[in-house]
This record gives sequence, structure tokens and C-alpha cells, in this order.
Amino acid sequence: MRGLIEFVVRYRNYITLSTLVVMSFSLMSIGRLSDLGGFRAVIVGSIGWIQSAFSWIPNPVALKSENTALRELNLQLAVEVARSRQSIVENERLRGMLKLPEYTDFGLIAADIVGKTTTEQRNYATINKGKVDGITEGMSCINDAGLVGIVVGASDHYAVLELLINRDTRVSAKVLRTRVDGVIQWEGENILVLKNIPRSLDVKQNDVIVTSSYSSKYPANIVIGTVTVVENEANSLFHRVVVQPSVNFSTLEQIFVVNARPNPERIQLERKIEETSKTKISQ
Repeated sequence: MRGLIEFVVRYRNYITLSTLVVMSFSLMSIGRLSDLGGFRAVIVGSIGWIQSAFSWIPNPVALKSENTALRELNLQLAVEVARSRQSIVENERLRGMLKLPEYTDFGLIAADIVGKTTTEQRNYATINKGKVDGITEGMSCINDAGLVGIVVGASDHYAVLELLINRDTRVSAKVLRTRVDGVIQWEGENILVLKNIPRSLDVKQNDVIVTSSYSSKYPANIVIGTVTVVENEANSLFHRVVVQPSVNFSTLEQIFVVNARPNPERIQLERKIEETSKTKISQ
């Protein structure tokens, strides 16, 4: 029944026309044309009145098509709104990153994060720049918030970063306010700890931690994070200094590779001394 109604509504004009044509030919066949003028006027007027009287009845076929078009339009608008919001966020982030060259003496190579992997508490990221772009193993990585990590491997067009939140990470660091030196290590999740800080030294909550000039891997004075907790370690003469990383690694998308390589002479000498010390201890 519903199908019949939809058919009648869809083709109502044709049905009406066909009916009138049949009636006209029928009347023409049974009478004179001059007698049909008044009758024709009455019929046409009646048909017009009937159509106007029932014009409020919705056309289900037209409504269905209109609803489909509106749904498609809403979907397109939703996609455009999402793209606009994403563009605003990316523009704000890129504006901050573009200010980096003003605050560093090193050349910077921009790159995008294209992959992230975690293996036994070792967090790595892959970027879309490599040796062809001048990136080599040992280069540091930063963004507008602070230290991200270091390049541990590179191919022609890609490089792998060892992130700051990695259990193998050791960073020579210092308290910006008091110049107190220590070593940054990762303790899981989003927690860094500044090690080797005696209780007698001045470290407070909200102190900013930066890389130290004693580091052979990282350039000096790059922000690492902010002190959130300072407490005394049990049965120890040292503080336990908890540091909140300044970089949000869960939303990390763009970075800069610092175009500066560690001094090979210094690294070679320090490794030689370290190996000598291990040999003496084993003897």
C-alpha cells in the first residue's frame, strides 16, 4: 500500500494529465466542441482547487531525498570544522617552534614524528628526516617546550630518536636558579628524577632544570623540566628530586634536530678513562 501511495505522489502530475486527456477525448467523441468550453473551464478550475487544497500533504520521496542531502551536508560541515580546529592547534604549535632559532646558536633541522615504539621501557620515535638532510647519530632533538631526546640511528631519509623517557637515558643537568648539578634519569610513566643532589644543596619545588655544559651529548641550557617534589631519601644523604618533563611526549608531533655533533675527541678520551677505571676495579 505504501508503495502505491509513493507511486501516486511521485507521478501525480502525469496521472492528472493523463486523466484529463482521456476525459477530453471521451467528451469530444460524444458531443460538439462548442458545448465543451464551459465544462472544460469548470474541470480545470476544480482540478486547480483540489491541488491547492491538498498541497500541504508531504511528499515522502522528496522528503527522503532532502534528508539524505542534509545529512551529507552536515557530515561535510563536521569534517570542515574538525579540520579548522586542527589547523588552529597546529598553527599555535608551529608559531612556538618558529621562535626556537632566536634562542639557540645552533642550526635546526625541522622534522615530523612518523612513528613511536616502546620496547621494555625503552621509548623511541621515528622522524621523516635522515642522512640526506644532514642528520647523523648523536644529534640532540628539541621542540619549543624543551629537550626531546637524541638520535641513535639514521638512514638516508629517516632517523630514530631515543626519547628522554627511556630507561637508558642519562642527562647531565643543573638547577637553573642555583646552578646545582646532577644527573637526570627516567623512573617510568612521566617521571624524571634528578640524581646525586646532597641534602645540603638548595633545590626547591618549581625550580627549572636545564641541560648542563658538562654533558658530552646534549647542548647546554636546554630546558628539561620543572621540579615538582623535593624529599629526603631514606637512609641517604641525598635528596630525591622529582622532575616533570616540559615536553608532552604523548602529543609529540614535530621536533627540531640540533645541527651539532658531540666532540669526538672528548668522547674518546672519556671512554678511554672509563674503560681504564673498569680495568683497575676488576684487578
